[in-house]
Amino acid sequence: MRHELSLTFGSRDVLQRIIQENTDRHLLLLAGSATDEGLLLLDVSGTPSIFTGGLTYQIRAHQGSQSWQGFFSFDYFTLDPDTAKVFEAKVNRLASPPLPAGMTDLYLLTKQHNDSEYLLLTVWQDSQAYALWRHSPAFAPIDTYATSANHFHAASYHQVPKKEPQG
Repeated sequence: MRHELSLTFGSRDVLQRIIQENTDRHLLLLAGSATDEGLLLLDVSGTPSIFTGGLTYQIRAHQGSQSWQGFFSFDYFTLDPDTAKVFEAKVNRLASPPLPAGMTDLYLLTKQHNDSEYLLLTVWQDSQAYALWRHSPAFAPIDTYATSANHFHAASYHQVPKKEPQG
């Protein structure tokens, strides 16, 4: 079982080089759905991070297939301990089978060395399934926390197709 996920941001050249130098790892190159989100490299190997940026997260809860394909939603929150307990309980209820229609994975993560920083990572069949959920009553328990008071930030990504070797 995976215990952690880590991520980093960078240019295509830098991230492609990291992928080429670490073929033993399961690395996903993701492009932001919005033009200002850039590229993200997600290490889902579950082993200690190779990245130096400090964006390593401990897995608190997981439900789903671990297929790592589709549309990725990253929701970041900073929560005080009392709020965090209620938030975790609500996310754990959401993670109970069955997952919302179109969701293939749900990960509740806390930042390594700072367990007040949460990342709710959800993977979807496509962006339409995510949009339907995000605007449905089923999202209401999470939407309560999506405020500036909780330093909320959301970003969405899709997988960058692998380049075929030229030859």
